[in-house]
Amino acid sequence: MKRTRRNRLQTRTFNQIILMSAWSFTLVISSFLFLFAGRWIDVRFNTEPTFMLGLFVLGIGLCIGRMYTDYTRTRDELNNRRVRYQS
Repeated sequence: MKRTRRNRLQTRTFNQIILMSAWSFTLVISSFLFLFAGRWIDVRFNTEPTFMLGLFVLGIGLCIGRMYTDYTRTRDELNNRRVRYQS
């Protein structure tokens, strides 16, 4: 029974590490999407770099903010699960 619980905890930990590593892909994709949406708005309304740069910075800022909250939540969960041995 203890072995099954330990395996489950290791699997959960590994899943959380994979999810945190996927943020780099999310950051790149979201920044390009916001960049292209801003470019489209700029061409449509003839306001050249305004929306493109603004939405690009907004996309990166939102992604970094969300990544930070996920990181702190994951860090707290991993610290709470850590087995502490008595000496």
